[in-house]
Amino acid sequence: MTRNASRGRWLSLPALLALSACGGIDPTLDERPIDLGGDETASQMERDFGGPDGLMEFFQSHTEEEIRQALTSYGIGYRVHGNDTAELISDCPKFFPSTDWSVWHNFDGEFYYIDASGRPNRAYKDLPPISAAPRIESCQTSIGQWGDAENPKNDYDGGHLIGSQLGGWGGRANIVPQDANFNRGNWVQLENRMALCGKLPSGRLRYYISADYPNSTALIPNTMAMEITNQSTGSKVSLSFQNVDYGGPNGTVQRQSGVTWLSNQGCN
Repeated sequence: MTRNASRGRWLSLPALLALSACGGIDPTLDERPIDLGGDETASQMERDFGGPDGLMEFFQSHTEEEIRQALTSYGIGYRVHGNDTAELISDCPKFFPSTDWSVWHNFDGEFYYIDASGRPNRAYKDLPPISAAPRIESCQTSIGQWGDAENPKNDYDGGHLIGSQLGGWGGRANIVPQDANFNRGNWVQLENRMALCGKLPSGRLRYYISADYPNSTALIPNTMAMEITNQSTGSKVSLSFQNVDYGGPNGTVQRQSGVTWLSNQGCN
């Protein structure tokens, strides 16, 4: 069985597969959870599964074969990485090869989606546990330079979707060109606050990130969105930033909202 997160309703796997094959779960079950944006097919799949929470729960409660079967009707793949993890993570292509496009990649319970153009688009992770992961400095530097070349008017870092202090993988599947001021300011302040959530019970928080691009060839996301949910209380915070200085004109307000919410969950 799998649950529709927006209503707490459960659907059998055969029913979910049948609904997916017919073009999606009954929209009357959908209370319009956050749309992380970006790849439209990935957004539609999230809506059908009851939002990022529902999709994450589906990933965690079904077999690899069941997940692949359910995602087939969307034209989306699913791959669990074992010994080949280092190959995908350590490589640092501007665009991943076509075999990785429109695929959810599971790296030991962290989930990364590569969009239909071969760029990092989404990342999901449960917190805690929280433990820092090694960075791949050469890849970060290269990705920042791609941003500088694409938009010489700005300075860019190779910015993690899931911060290294939170255990995010160190390579391209988790890194995009991110405005340097934003990455080193409001964004990292949110990541550092999340790093204080380690005292919470394992898996208490779920962390979802997306990078939305202005067109199919751009390397620089124009917006980045996140949602964090408390799996015990159902409380959540949804934040959206422009990939410019401060995260845009509302970036500081968004950051403060996120920091306050995290503090209220016990991340101090």
